[in-house]
Amino acid sequence: MESEEIPRTHYDFYRLARAHERNGQYEEALRAYEQAIELSSDYAHAWYYKGLLLKKMGRFEDAIHCAERALELEPSWEKHVSRLIEECRGCM
Repeated sequence: MESEEIPRTHYDFYRLARAHERNGQYEEALRAYEQAIELSSDYAHAWYYKGLLLKKMGRFEDAIHCAERALELEPSWEKHVSRLIEECRGCM
């Protein structure tokens, strides 16, 4: 997605969130993940990466919530998601 394009789909917002996160713009990234989820509440990638971002931001309970939702949507991700949940619980 070019920077001048207006995000329209859940995937557009997800890609925008990832770009913001790479640039250290965590609040902007968080808003973009939330918009992706608002457009598609079953978009597991957005839930998982939102959880990772929230962990970076020190918001461990929120990160766990997102990780648990990602796991509900994609049970095959158990190894990675469980690690995120365990790391967050260890920081609380």
